[in-house]
Amino acid sequence: MANGMGSIYIGHSGLKASQDSIHNVANNLANVNTEGYVRQQVVFRDASYSNLAYSKNHYKKLIGQGTSIGEIVHARDIFLDKAFRQENGRKSYYEATFEAIDEVQNYFQELEGTAFQQILDGEEGSLWQAFEEFSKDPSNMAAQNLVIQKASLFISRSQTIFKGLKNYQNNINIQISEDIDKINGYIRQIADLNKQIQAIEVGGRETAMNERDARDYALDQLSKYGKIQYEERANGSVTLKFEGELVADNMFYYTIGKKTDRMTGFVTPYWPHLSNEGIGKYAEVYDFSQKICTEYNTDIGELKALVQARGETVSNFNDILNADPDKYDASVGLSIMQNTQAEFDQLVHGIVTQINDILAPNKKMDELVVQNEDGTYSRYRNVKVLDEENCCVGADGKLPPQELFTRSGCERYRKVTAYDKETGEWRDYYMYNEEDVDTSIPYRMSNGQTIRVFNPENTTVAQLVPKTDANGNVMFNPDGSLDVQSISTEKPYTPWDKKGNEKYLKQKVDGQWVVNEDYFYDTSKQYTSMEVSVNYDLLKNIKNLPHFHQDEGIAHDMAIKLANLWDNTTLSINPRYTNVTYTYSEYYKEMIGEIGIIGSVYESTAEKLEGAATAVENQRNEVIGVSSDEELTRMIKYQNAYNASSRYIQTVSDMIELLVTGL
Repeated sequence: MANGMGSIYIGHSGLKASQDSIHNVANNLANVNTEGYVRQQVVFRDASYSNLAYSKNHYKKLIGQGTSIGEIVHARDIFLDKAFRQENGRKSYYEATFEAIDEVQNYFQELEGTAFQQILDGEEGSLWQAFEEFSKDPSNMAAQNLVIQKASLFISRSQTIFKGLKNYQNNINIQISEDIDKINGYIRQIADLNKQIQAIEVGGRETAMNERDARDYALDQLSKYGKIQYEERANGSVTLKFEGELVADNMFYYTIGKKTDRMTGFVTPYWPHLSNEGIGKYAEVYDFSQKICTEYNTDIGELKALVQARGETVSNFNDILNADPDKYDASVGLSIMQNTQAEFDQLVHGIVTQINDILAPNKKMDELVVQNEDGTYSRYRNVKVLDEENCCVGADGKLPPQELFTRSGCERYRKVTAYDKETGEWRDYYMYNEEDVDTSIPYRMSNGQTIRVFNPENTTVAQLVPKTDANGNVMFNPDGSLDVQSISTEKPYTPWDKKGNEKYLKQKVDGQWVVNEDYFYDTSKQYTSMEVSVNYDLLKNIKNLPHFHQDEGIAHDMAIKLANLWDNTTLSINPRYTNVTYTYSEYYKEMIGEIGIIGSVYESTAEKLEGAATAVENQRNEVIGVSSDEELTRMIKYQNAYNASSRYIQTVSDMIELLVTGL
C-alpha cells in the first residue's frame, strides 16, 4: 500500500514537471517577436531517491521519487556573442565611413543639371572655354562678359560644393553628439541592470532572466558604437570596458563627455573622470596616432568612424601648402571631409591665384624702404609689388589693374610711398598684400629637434632711423640706398590673429622665429573658396578687365597665357608627392578618382563584414532565437508527457481502489 501511494507521488511529479514545461513554452511563444529575448529551456533532473534496503553486498536498494525541473537556462553561446559583437562593431565602422565618402561623392556629381567638371573645362559653358574665346579677341566686350559670367558661375559652384561639405560635417557632428548620448545611455543601463541582477540572484534560488536578456541586448547595441570588452563576475555583474577604459562595474559607472570647440562647434568625446578640465587637459577617447587596422582591432565602432571622417576643423588649401607629409597623413589626411576640403580648395586656390597673377602680375624686390604716414621709415625685404612695367590695364588705363577674383578681407594691393634707387626719388608703389598662409619651412635645431620656422625668403621688416643733414633732410649713400643711423631687430612681417596671437615667436634656442601653434589664420585674407568673389568693380564695368598693354596695344599675349593655364601642370595633390603635378583637369579627375577608390574599398569591406556579421548572427539565432515550430513541437511533447502522467496516476489509483475494496 505504501508503495502504491508513493507511485501516485511519482506520477504527480511528472504531471507538475510537464505542466511547468508547457508554461515555459508558452512564455517563449509569447516573446517570439520580443527584441532581445532569449529562449528559455527546461532541464529535468531526477527527484530524490528513497533507500528501501541493503543487498547482500551492502549496496543500497534505491527507488526514485519521480522527476523535477532542475533549472531553466538561457540558450546562449558566449563565444558567438563575442564574435557577433566584434563583427558588429567592425561592420559599423566601415559602413559609417563609406556613408561619409558616398556623401562626398554626391557633392561632386550633378548640381542643378551641370557637373562641376563641365564648369571647369567642359566644351560648352566652362571657365576654360570663356578664356579660349577671350584669347581670340581680348577687346571684344562679349568675350569679356563671358569671362565674368563663367568666373561667377565657377565661384558659385565651388562655394556650393564647399558649403555642402561643411554642412555635412555639421551633420556628422550632430550624429557624433547623438551617438555619445546613446553610448552613455547603454552604459547607465548596464550598470543599473548589474545591480538588479545582483539583488535578484543574491539568494541563489532565482535567476534574473529578463534582466540578463536586457543587459545582453544592451551589450549588443553598445558594440555598434565602439570596441567593448566585458567579463561576468561570480556575483552576476558584468565588468565593462569601452575603448579600453573601464566604464561600468557592480558599484559604479563612467560616461563620455563632450568637449565642444568654440570656433567650429565640433564635439570631441573625452573621459571626464580622467581629465583635468580646469587646466585644459582632456583625456580623449580616441588616439588616432595608433594605426587603424583589423590586426590591432582599431577599426571598430561607428563613433570612431564618425569622429575620424568629420575631422577636427574645416580645412582649406593652407592645410596642404608646405605641409609635413607625416603630420598631414596623421591629421587632415585621416579625415575624408578635411582631406576633400583641402584638396578641392587647393584646386580653386590654384585657378584663382594663377589667373590673378597674370591679370595683375607681381615682382619681388630684395629691399623696399617705405616712408610711413607717421613719418617713420620701414625696410621690407623680399616683398612683392605690382610689376608695373609688364602689367596690362583695362579700358580706364588705371593702375593697379583689376584682379578677377578678390578676397573678402583685403585688397590685392596697398599703396605706399617708397624710395626708388634707380631714380633717387620717393614714389608710389603698390605693395602686394600677402595671403595669411603657412609659408614656414622645417628647421633642425642644434638639439636635434625639427621645428617649423619663418622662411627668410618671405617678407621681413625692420624699423629704420635714417641719417639726416643739418636741414633735416634724409641722407643717401653713393649707391642710392638710404644712409641708416640705426636698425631695430628685423622680424617677419606678419599680422596678429583675431585672438591677439602673433604668427611667429622668437625662440631663445638657435634664435629662430618659430611658428606659433596658437596662431589662427585669417581666411578672409586668403584666396579660399568661401572668401573669394568676382571683382565687384568688374561686374559694374566689364571693360576694366585688363586687356590692353600700357602702350594701348591689345594684350593678345596675356590672353593666350590665360587660356594656356589649363595646359600647365602646376598642382600636386598630395604633400608626400610634390614632384607629381597635374593640370587643372587632371587634378580634378585624380581627386575624384582617389575618393572613388577609397569609397570602393570601404564599400566592399563593409559588404563583406555585413555578410560575416549576418552569418554569426544567424548561428547565434539558431541558439538563442525562438522558433515557433520547435516550441510547438515541444508543447506537443510536454502535453503527451502530461497525459501520460495523468494516465499513470489513474492506473495506480484504480489499482489501489481494487486492493482496498477486495480486502
